[in-house]
Amino acid sequence: MKNMLDFLSLSLLRKIKIRYRLINSFMLVSLLPLLIAGIVAYRDSSQASEEKIRVFAGEMVKQVAQNMSQKIEKIESSSEALALSRPMQDALAGDDSDDAAARAQAQATITRLLLENYGAFDDINQKYVLDRQHRIIDAQGVAQLGDGVAQLASAALDRKARPDWHTYRTSDGQKSVVMLRDIFFKDSGGLAGTLFIGIKPTHFSSVFASADLGYDSRIFVIDSRDGHLIVDAAQDSGNATGEQPQTALIEAITHARASQSKEDGNNFIAYRDLHQHQQLVTFAPIPHSDWMVISTTPRNAINREVRTIRNKILLIGVLCFIVSFVLSFIIARSISLPLRELVGVMKEAKAGNYQIRVASEGSDEIAILAQRFNQMASKVHQHNEQLEQQVAERTQALALANRELEQLCATDSLTGIANRRRFDSALKTEMRRAGRSQKPLGLLMLDVDFFKNYNDRYGHLAGDDCLRTVAQALHNNSRRATDTAARYGGEEFAVILADSDRDSAMLVAEHVRAAIAALQIPHAASPFAHVTCSIGVAMLLVTDDTASDILLRMADAALYLAKSSGRNQVVLNDAVGTA
Repeated sequence: MKNMLDFLSLSLLRKIKIRYRLINSFMLVSLLPLLIAGIVAYRDSSQASEEKIRVFAGEMVKQVAQNMSQKIEKIESSSEALALSRPMQDALAGDDSDDAAARAQAQATITRLLLENYGAFDDINQKYVLDRQHRIIDAQGVAQLGDGVAQLASAALDRKARPDWHTYRTSDGQKSVVMLRDIFFKDSGGLAGTLFIGIKPTHFSSVFASADLGYDSRIFVIDSRDGHLIVDAAQDSGNATGEQPQTALIEAITHARASQSKEDGNNFIAYRDLHQHQQLVTFAPIPHSDWMVISTTPRNAINREVRTIRNKILLIGVLCFIVSFVLSFIIARSISLPLRELVGVMKEAKAGNYQIRVASEGSDEIAILAQRFNQMASKVHQHNEQLEQQVAERTQALALANRELEQLCATDSLTGIANRRRFDSALKTEMRRAGRSQKPLGLLMLDVDFFKNYNDRYGHLAGDDCLRTVAQALHNNSRRATDTAARYGGEEFAVILADSDRDSAMLVAEHVRAAIAALQIPHAASPFAHVTCSIGVAMLLVTDDTASDILLRMADAALYLAKSSGRNQVVLNDAVGTA
């Protein structure tokens, strides 16, 4: 291999003048984009493009299906709370009474409960409770909807397991996505009635956010039982579609789902629409429902995109070829003329004419060859000095980085206060110092109340912000030079109080607890409605025989007592210290 390279570069090419070598090399390089463009255009075929669509569309419809499922689960959860509430249970029992006054009162209660739970939502079209015969329970008798609601409720499937979802269109053309939930008496388990909630299709429009593949793709949700269109991302209103999915599409999806195995996971098919245009279809079922999310992409649109990209690449390649040819001629001339002059001077010097000099204008390599050797040596010396200076600067920067690394190793990356490693070291140091001075040593153990519920409710990012705020409050209320505030782990914090008595320690702990409560960080999953903390305080008169972990156990026991006593309080444990 080396011999072949030497032959090409040192023997064959050296027989060609530099000017022609440069021009030919530039032209060859300019032809490479054309060659690459041809390969890309060939390889980026319809099959490759379809595979890309299958992957991206498959992930997109799965995400949309998941978002749709979350929307459905949220509505079902709120309806379940209403169905199982004591007022609704009592009202349905009263509606079944023979007493006309009791039935009127029950119907008024049902109307009020529906208004309280759904009256403030603009996306709700209908809200009714049906009796066991699927008649609308309406205290005012104004719901004149004919038999449409009753027929829909009667034709629905058995809903003992989960609510059933359908579409419903009123006589004036208003379309609703309907949830039907059977309500059962909690005591007897018997059927009490049915909750009928009609929702505007636009309520689900947010699930299509950023769901755009391009290529004239369309994404929508259909009911796999009858093929009715539920929501269409291409329409702003989501209601007056007037278009049903083609029968060929429904049959193709049904056949694909029936033929594939559960482990296959293939959700990509091709079919011809009513206009005999080939469509690539990706579908994903919405969990716990008979709906599915479908994305259709015209195959011709994909090929059109490929052809457009290929033509652009070819055009760019031709332009690059023309520009490279002009540049190669200019650059070759800028190199060949100075070299020809240098060769002429060398011939004159060989003939004995040492007075002739070559012009050294410019700053390229040819001009550098014409400079004297002492100038080159001066540059080498200058480069050495610069290198030594760079080494010194790098050494100083490394020392600074090491100091910063030591500081980072002792700091909690989330809260900015001392970490567990720094706390353990400080506690051992303060234990030794307290043992020598025979002075009491205090320790505060703090736990954020119901923090797991906070994370579940608001998310881990909000939980991190909450911990930073608590750490800052803890730091602000333990500012003595001898105090050490640290994150002990998770939502637990600790403060070492050196040379402090019982009253001072309790005062600091109460200030910390009050400061955190005063932040009024909302916490809907806490009985206090905002973020609070429980603090265990331990005081100990340290001796040389005192175990290093006894103070931690005392503070942890006090913290446990504070949490078991109702939380949001301070508890002192100084039994060992006074013993």
